Amino acid sequence: MILIRKILLIPLLQVALGESLQEVFGYLGENITLPSGADPSWNLSKVQWSIFSNNTLIATYHNEKANIDRIDQYQGRLSLNTSSGDLAIHNLNAKDAMVYNVDVINTEKKSTKNKIELTVKQHLQKPTIETHTWVPRESPKSGCLVKVQCSSLDEGVQFSWYIEPLSVTTLNTSLPDGKSALLLAFLNNTEHTVKVTCNTSRNIDTASSVVTSKCEDEKTTNQRWSETRNRYCAVIVIGAFMGNVLLISIIHVFGEQKKTLHEKSQLDIKASRNPSDQTIKIDD
Repeated sequence: MILIRKILLIPLLQVALGESLQEVFGYLGENITLPSGADPSWNLSKVQWSIFSNNTLIATYHNEKANIDRIDQYQGRLSLNTSSGDLAIHNLNAKDAMVYNVDVINTEKKSTKNKIELTVKQHLQKPTIETHTWVPRESPKSGCLVKVQCSSLDEGVQFSWYIEPLSVTTLNTSLPDGKSALLLAFLNNTEHTVKVTCNTSRNIDTASSVVTSKCEDEKTTNQRWSETRNRYCAVIVIGAFMGNVLLISIIHVFGEQKKTLHEKSQLDIKASRNPSDQTIKIDD
């Protein structure tokens, strides 16, 4: 009796082991291949990919014919490998995240069933970098201090830095908000330029942004300020000049109109005082 029970349990165990759940990760807008789990040595005769609890078919292969346009959600976005049974989904979107079922049968009537859980993620966005440079007025040639702040719109990321040249003295820390990090770089008179790369990471996904900062002396800083100030002054002078020209033009136009109205008024008054001037003479 015990032997009979063991014999009956063997097929059930094979089915349970065959329907293992495999996790696969993909990213929005990219492509992902869902593995069928079939033995590479098999010659497949039938493949069925389905979703939902009612096993809605989305891609099939039978009688040497493949059908990958079964439902609108995946229209034009599926590719079925009839040799391996693997299913590729192109241009992933958030709705594609679900559990997929696959049934595979070979020409020798051997079969396997698997479940693949697809998770769709979004790539990390590039971090934003802001820099500020301080040059001491007392000794501008002694170097400067560069403050670099790196921020990310993504949650739960880790920050790291890469500095070039490596000899630059730096101090870095994460800010309390958890979404940004701060780096201080001390540049001397020989290391007047620094290239800073801010990296963000979460699991296996990474993103980075690069900025280059120059240690400028006080003379260069004052020169730039002077150039900026001169540009603003030029804009103000030109604006004032154009405003005056516009005002003079408006006054001139109104003056001409007023003069014309005055002349017309004088003619009307003269005509009313000498009505005989308007008498039409008829020759005898």
